[in-house]
Amino acid sequence: MPAAISSQRPYLHWKRQAMSDSAVGWIALTISTIAGSTFNAYAKVLTTVLSSLSLLFLSEVLTAFFILFSFGILPVIRHFLRLHKSDYFPLILVGFLNGVVGPILLFIGLYYTTAVNAGFYSNMQMVFIVLLAALILKEKITSAHYSAIFTILAGTVIISLRGFTEGLDLQFGDILIIISALAYGLASVYYRKYLSHVEPHLALFSRSAVAMLTFFIVSPFISHPFITEVRSFPFALIPALIGFGFIGRFLNSVTYYQAMEKLNLTTVSLVGSLGIIGSTIFAYFYLGEPIEWFHYVGGAFIILGTILLEIVGTHPSDDHLELHMKQRIP
Repeated sequence: MPAAISSQRPYLHWKRQAMSDSAVGWIALTISTIAGSTFNAYAKVLTTVLSSLSLLFLSEVLTAFFILFSFGILPVIRHFLRLHKSDYFPLILVGFLNGVVGPILLFIGLYYTTAVNAGFYSNMQMVFIVLLAALILKEKITSAHYSAIFTILAGTVIISLRGFTEGLDLQFGDILIIISALAYGLASVYYRKYLSHVEPHLALFSRSAVAMLTFFIVSPFISHPFITEVRSFPFALIPALIGFGFIGRFLNSVTYYQAMEKLNLTTVSLVGSLGIIGSTIFAYFYLGEPIEWFHYVGGAFIILGTILLEIVGTHPSDDHLELHMKQRIP
Protein backbone atom coordinates (compact mmCIF):
# COMPACT_ATOMS: atom_id res chain seq x y z
CA MET A 1 0.00 0.00 0.00
CA PRO A 2 1.43 3.44 -0.90
CA ALA A 3 2.65 5.53 2.03
CA ALA A 4 0.29 8.38 1.09
CA ILE A 5 -2.79 6.18 1.34
CA SER A 6 -1.53 4.62 4.58
CA SER A 7 -1.03 8.05 6.13
CA GLN A 8 -4.52 9.14 5.04
CA ARG A 9 -6.10 6.02 6.50
CA PRO A 10 -4.11 5.20 9.64
CA TYR A 11 -6.78 2.74 10.83
CA LEU A 12 -5.69 0.36 8.07
CA HIS A 13 -2.24 0.25 9.61
CA TRP A 14 -3.75 -0.22 13.11
CA LYS A 15 -5.75 -3.23 11.97
CA ARG A 16 -2.59 -5.04 11.00
CA GLN A 17 -1.08 -4.56 14.47
CA ALA A 18 -1.17 -7.56 16.79
CA MET A 19 -2.76 -6.93 20.16
CA SER A 20 -0.06 -6.28 22.77
CA ASP A 21 0.67 -8.76 25.55
CA SER A 22 -0.44 -6.17 28.08
CA ALA A 23 -3.82 -5.73 26.38
CA VAL A 24 -4.33 -9.50 26.18
CA GLY A 25 -3.36 -9.81 29.83
CA TRP A 26 -5.80 -7.14 30.99
CA ILE A 27 -8.63 -8.63 28.95
CA ALA A 28 -7.87 -12.06 30.42
CA LEU A 29 -7.64 -10.64 33.95
CA THR A 30 -10.95 -8.83 33.56
CA ILE A 31 -12.69 -11.97 32.30
CA SER A 32 -11.11 -14.05 35.06
CA THR A 33 -12.20 -11.62 37.78
CA ILE A 34 -15.76 -11.52 36.46
CA ALA A 35 -15.92 -15.31 35.95
CA GLY A 36 -14.50 -16.00 39.41
CA SER A 37 -17.11 -13.70 40.92
CA THR A 38 -19.84 -16.16 39.91
CA PHE A 39 -18.40 -19.17 41.73
CA ASN A 40 -20.00 -18.72 45.17
CA ALA A 41 -23.43 -17.85 43.80
CA TYR A 42 -23.55 -20.79 41.38
CA ALA A 43 -22.22 -23.14 44.06
CA LYS A 44 -24.84 -21.79 46.49
CA VAL A 45 -27.63 -22.70 44.05
CA LEU A 46 -26.21 -26.17 43.37
CA THR A 47 -25.94 -27.01 47.10
CA THR A 48 -29.74 -27.13 47.15
CA VAL A 49 -29.80 -30.21 44.89
CA LEU A 50 -26.32 -31.71 45.15
CA SER A 51 -24.56 -32.89 48.27
CA SER A 52 -21.27 -31.22 49.13
CA LEU A 53 -19.45 -34.44 48.23
CA SER A 54 -21.07 -34.58 44.79
CA LEU A 55 -20.31 -30.92 44.18
CA LEU A 56 -16.73 -31.55 45.25
CA PHE A 57 -16.43 -34.42 42.77
CA LEU A 58 -17.88 -32.33 39.96
CA SER A 59 -15.60 -29.40 40.80
CA GLU A 60 -12.40 -31.46 40.87
CA VAL A 61 -13.26 -33.42 37.73
CA LEU A 62 -13.46 -30.07 35.95
CA THR A 63 -10.11 -29.03 37.43
CA ALA A 64 -8.47 -32.29 36.33
CA PHE A 65 -9.94 -31.84 32.86
CA PHE A 66 -8.49 -28.32 32.65
CA ILE A 67 -5.03 -29.54 33.69
CA LEU A 68 -4.96 -32.47 31.27
CA PHE A 69 -6.43 -30.30 28.50
CA SER A 70 -3.74 -27.66 29.07
CA PHE A 71 -0.64 -29.77 29.73
CA GLY A 72 -1.47 -33.15 28.16
CA ILE A 73 -2.17 -36.48 29.85
CA LEU A 74 1.16 -38.17 29.17
CA PRO A 75 3.36 -35.17 30.16
CA VAL A 76 1.47 -34.77 33.44
CA ILE A 77 1.79 -38.47 34.29
CA ARG A 78 5.43 -38.54 33.22
CA HIS A 79 6.35 -35.52 35.35
CA PHE A 80 4.34 -36.87 38.27
CA LEU A 81 6.23 -40.18 38.22
CA ARG A 82 9.55 -38.32 38.19
CA LEU A 83 8.88 -36.73 41.57
CA HIS A 84 10.95 -37.85 44.53
CA LYS A 85 9.28 -40.36 46.83
CA SER A 86 9.51 -37.89 49.72
CA ASP A 87 7.19 -35.53 47.80
CA TYR A 88 4.22 -37.87 47.66
CA PHE A 89 3.05 -37.63 51.28
CA PRO A 90 3.15 -33.80 51.36
CA LEU A 91 1.28 -33.80 48.02
CA ILE A 92 -1.41 -36.05 49.50
CA LEU A 93 -1.64 -33.91 52.67
CA VAL A 94 -1.83 -30.63 50.77
CA GLY A 95 -4.24 -32.19 48.27
CA PHE A 96 -6.48 -33.38 51.11
CA LEU A 97 -6.56 -29.94 52.73
CA ASN A 98 -6.91 -28.04 49.44
CA GLY A 99 -9.09 -30.49 47.56
CA VAL A 100 -11.27 -32.10 50.21
CA VAL A 101 -11.40 -30.29 53.57
CA GLY A 102 -11.44 -26.73 52.21
CA PRO A 103 -14.03 -27.25 49.44
CA ILE A 104 -16.30 -29.51 51.53
CA LEU A 105 -16.45 -26.92 54.32
CA LEU A 106 -16.99 -24.18 51.75
CA PHE A 107 -19.88 -25.98 50.04
CA ILE A 108 -21.56 -26.97 53.33
CA GLY A 109 -21.05 -23.43 54.59
CA LEU A 110 -22.68 -22.00 51.47
CA TYR A 111 -25.76 -24.13 52.16
CA TYR A 112 -26.18 -22.49 55.58
CA THR A 113 -25.15 -18.91 54.81
CA THR A 114 -25.33 -16.39 52.01
CA ALA A 115 -22.96 -16.15 49.07
CA VAL A 116 -22.35 -12.51 50.10
CA ASN A 117 -21.11 -13.55 53.56
CA ALA A 118 -19.05 -16.37 52.05
CA GLY A 119 -17.26 -13.92 49.78
CA PHE A 120 -16.26 -11.72 52.70
CA TYR A 121 -15.36 -14.40 55.25
CA SER A 122 -13.28 -16.44 52.79
CA ASN A 123 -10.80 -13.56 52.70
CA MET A 124 -9.72 -14.65 56.17
CA GLN A 125 -7.45 -17.01 54.25
CA MET A 126 -4.98 -14.13 53.81
CA VAL A 127 -4.83 -13.62 57.58
CA PHE A 128 -4.30 -17.31 58.22
CA ILE A 129 -1.47 -17.48 55.67
CA VAL A 130 0.45 -14.71 57.41
CA LEU A 131 -0.08 -16.13 60.91
CA LEU A 132 0.65 -19.74 59.92
CA ALA A 133 3.74 -18.70 57.97
CA ALA A 134 5.04 -17.04 61.13
CA LEU A 135 4.19 -20.09 63.25
CA ILE A 136 5.32 -22.87 60.90
CA LEU A 137 7.88 -21.19 58.65
CA LYS A 138 9.17 -18.72 61.27
CA GLU A 139 8.63 -15.80 58.91
CA LYS A 140 8.64 -12.31 60.38
CA ILE A 141 5.38 -10.40 60.73
CA THR A 142 5.92 -6.67 60.25
CA SER A 143 3.87 -3.79 61.62
CA ALA A 144 2.37 -3.40 58.14
CA HIS A 145 1.17 -7.03 58.26
CA TYR A 146 -0.41 -6.45 61.68
CA SER A 147 -2.16 -3.33 60.40
CA ALA A 148 -3.59 -5.23 57.42
CA ILE A 149 -4.67 -8.15 59.62
CA PHE A 150 -6.37 -5.79 62.08
CA THR A 151 -8.19 -4.09 59.19
CA ILE A 152 -9.53 -7.40 57.85
CA LEU A 153 -10.57 -8.55 61.33
CA ALA A 154 -12.28 -5.21 61.95
CA GLY A 155 -14.31 -5.67 58.78
CA THR A 156 -15.21 -9.23 59.78
CA VAL A 157 -16.35 -8.07 63.23
CA ILE A 158 -18.48 -5.28 61.71
CA ILE A 159 -20.29 -7.80 59.50
CA SER A 160 -20.59 -10.39 62.30
CA LEU A 161 -22.12 -7.82 64.66
CA ARG A 162 -24.28 -6.38 61.89
CA GLY A 163 -22.72 -2.95 62.31
CA PHE A 164 -22.70 -3.25 66.14
CA THR A 165 -26.50 -3.13 66.15
CA GLU A 166 -26.82 -6.71 67.45
CA GLY A 167 -24.85 -9.34 69.28
CA LEU A 168 -22.56 -11.79 67.52
CA ASP A 169 -24.42 -13.05 64.45
CA LEU A 170 -22.06 -15.67 63.04
CA GLN A 171 -24.17 -18.32 61.40
CA PHE A 172 -23.10 -21.96 61.30
CA GLY A 173 -22.26 -21.55 57.64
CA ASP A 174 -20.12 -18.49 58.37
CA ILE A 175 -18.03 -20.48 60.84
CA LEU A 176 -17.55 -23.25 58.28
CA ILE A 177 -16.42 -20.71 55.67
CA ILE A 178 -13.81 -19.35 58.11
CA ILE A 179 -12.58 -22.87 58.94
CA SER A 180 -12.44 -23.55 55.20
CA ALA A 181 -10.23 -20.47 54.80
CA LEU A 182 -8.00 -21.89 57.55
CA ALA A 183 -7.68 -25.19 55.67
CA TYR A 184 -6.76 -23.38 52.44
CA GLY A 185 -4.26 -21.21 54.31
CA LEU A 186 -2.66 -24.23 55.99
CA ALA A 187 -2.37 -26.00 52.64
CA SER A 188 -0.70 -22.95 51.12
CA VAL A 189 1.89 -22.77 53.92
CA TYR A 190 2.65 -26.50 53.82
CA TYR A 191 2.98 -26.29 50.06
CA ARG A 192 5.48 -23.49 50.46
CA LYS A 193 7.46 -25.45 53.06
CA TYR A 194 7.61 -28.88 51.44
CA LEU A 195 6.59 -28.54 47.78
CA SER A 196 7.87 -25.20 46.49
CA HIS A 197 10.02 -27.12 43.97
CA VAL A 198 7.01 -29.00 42.56
CA GLU A 199 5.34 -27.53 39.48
CA PRO A 200 1.95 -26.04 40.42
CA HIS A 201 -0.04 -27.97 37.80
CA LEU A 202 1.24 -31.24 39.32
CA ALA A 203 0.04 -30.10 42.74
CA LEU A 204 -3.33 -29.19 41.23
CA PHE A 205 -3.58 -32.59 39.53
CA SER A 206 -2.68 -34.28 42.82
CA ARG A 207 -5.37 -32.25 44.58
CA SER A 208 -7.99 -33.37 42.09
CA ALA A 209 -6.82 -36.98 42.27
CA VAL A 210 -7.02 -37.01 46.08
CA ALA A 211 -10.48 -35.42 45.98
CA MET A 212 -11.83 -37.90 43.42
CA LEU A 213 -10.31 -40.85 45.30
CA THR A 214 -11.96 -39.59 48.49
CA PHE A 215 -15.27 -39.40 46.67
CA PHE A 216 -15.07 -43.01 45.49
CA ILE A 217 -14.07 -44.21 48.97
CA VAL A 218 -16.82 -42.32 50.82
CA SER A 219 -19.72 -42.37 48.36
CA PRO A 220 -20.79 -46.01 49.02
CA PHE A 221 -21.44 -45.09 52.64
CA ILE A 222 -23.69 -42.04 52.12
CA SER A 223 -27.46 -42.16 51.80
CA HIS A 224 -27.75 -40.10 48.60
CA PRO A 225 -25.31 -41.42 45.99
CA PHE A 226 -24.10 -39.29 43.12
CA ILE A 227 -26.03 -41.19 40.43
CA THR A 228 -29.33 -40.62 42.22
CA GLU A 229 -28.65 -36.90 42.49
CA VAL A 230 -27.73 -36.70 38.82
CA ARG A 231 -30.92 -38.51 37.77
CA SER A 232 -33.11 -36.19 39.85
CA PHE A 233 -31.23 -33.04 38.87
CA PRO A 234 -33.82 -30.40 37.83
CA PHE A 235 -33.58 -29.04 34.29
CA ALA A 236 -34.15 -25.52 35.63
CA LEU A 237 -30.73 -25.60 37.29
CA ILE A 238 -28.79 -26.73 34.21
CA PRO A 239 -27.78 -23.09 33.49
CA ALA A 240 -26.36 -22.87 37.03
CA LEU A 241 -24.47 -26.13 36.48
CA ILE A 242 -23.04 -24.84 33.20
CA GLY A 243 -22.20 -21.53 34.85
CA PHE A 244 -20.44 -23.27 37.73
CA GLY A 245 -18.49 -25.64 35.48
CA PHE A 246 -17.70 -23.52 32.45
CA ILE A 247 -17.67 -19.95 33.82
CA GLY A 248 -16.79 -20.33 37.49
CA ARG A 249 -14.17 -23.02 37.00
CA PHE A 250 -12.97 -23.51 33.41
CA LEU A 251 -13.17 -19.96 31.99
CA ASN A 252 -11.90 -18.53 35.27
CA SER A 253 -8.90 -20.88 35.26
CA VAL A 254 -7.97 -20.40 31.59
CA THR A 255 -8.06 -16.60 31.68
CA TYR A 256 -6.38 -16.41 35.11
CA TYR A 257 -3.35 -18.36 33.88
CA GLN A 258 -3.30 -16.28 30.70
CA ALA A 259 -3.24 -13.09 32.79
CA MET A 260 -0.36 -14.43 34.88
CA GLU A 261 1.67 -15.04 31.73
CA LYS A 262 1.09 -11.56 30.31
CA LEU A 263 1.01 -9.26 33.35
CA ASN A 264 3.03 -8.55 36.47
CA LEU A 265 2.19 -11.02 39.25
CA THR A 266 1.54 -8.27 41.77
CA THR A 267 -0.96 -6.65 39.41
CA VAL A 268 -2.83 -9.92 38.92
CA SER A 269 -2.82 -10.61 42.64
CA LEU A 270 -4.08 -7.13 43.54
CA VAL A 271 -6.85 -7.04 40.93
CA GLY A 272 -7.81 -10.62 41.76
CA SER A 273 -8.31 -9.64 45.40
CA LEU A 274 -11.03 -7.23 44.26
CA GLY A 275 -13.10 -10.16 43.02
CA ILE A 276 -15.00 -9.96 46.31
CA ILE A 277 -16.77 -6.88 44.92
CA GLY A 278 -17.92 -8.73 41.82
CA SER A 279 -18.92 -11.73 43.93
CA THR A 280 -21.12 -9.55 46.12
CA ILE A 281 -22.75 -7.78 43.17
CA PHE A 282 -23.42 -11.06 41.33
CA ALA A 283 -24.97 -12.64 44.44
CA TYR A 284 -27.23 -9.61 44.77
CA PHE A 285 -28.52 -9.74 41.18
CA TYR A 286 -28.48 -13.51 40.61
CA LEU A 287 -29.69 -14.73 44.00
CA GLY A 288 -31.43 -11.61 45.25
CA GLU A 289 -29.39 -11.70 48.46
CA PRO A 290 -29.65 -8.44 50.40
CA ILE A 291 -26.61 -6.23 50.85
CA GLU A 292 -26.96 -4.32 54.12
CA TRP A 293 -25.13 -1.12 55.05
CA PHE A 294 -22.80 -3.06 57.37
CA HIS A 295 -21.74 -5.21 54.40
CA TYR A 296 -20.54 -2.05 52.66
CA VAL A 297 -18.65 -0.81 55.72
CA GLY A 298 -17.22 -4.17 56.79
CA GLY A 299 -16.50 -5.14 53.20
CA ALA A 300 -14.57 -1.91 52.67
CA PHE A 301 -12.34 -2.79 55.66
CA ILE A 302 -11.82 -6.35 54.40
CA ILE A 303 -10.97 -5.19 50.87
CA LEU A 304 -8.60 -2.52 52.20
CA GLY A 305 -6.87 -5.03 54.48
CA THR A 306 -6.60 -7.56 51.67
CA ILE A 307 -5.03 -4.98 49.36
CA LEU A 308 -2.60 -3.98 52.11
CA LEU A 309 -1.58 -7.60 52.58
CA GLU A 310 -1.10 -7.98 48.84
CA ILE A 311 1.11 -4.86 48.81
CA VAL A 312 3.27 -5.73 51.83
CA GLY A 313 3.33 -9.36 50.68
CA THR A 314 2.20 -12.63 52.20
CA HIS A 315 4.95 -14.47 50.33
CA PRO A 316 8.71 -13.92 50.64
CA SER A 317 9.47 -13.94 46.91
CA ASP A 318 7.87 -13.72 43.47
CA ASP A 319 8.37 -17.47 43.02
CA HIS A 320 6.37 -18.23 46.15
CA LEU A 321 3.73 -15.71 45.14
CA GLU A 322 3.39 -17.39 41.74
CA LEU A 323 3.10 -20.83 43.32
CA HIS A 324 0.34 -19.61 45.63
CA MET A 325 -1.51 -17.78 42.87
CA LYS A 326 -1.56 -20.85 40.64
CA GLN A 327 -3.28 -22.76 43.43
CA ARG A 328 -5.72 -20.01 44.32
CA ILE A 329 -8.39 -21.01 41.81
CA PRO A 330 -11.24 -22.29 44.02
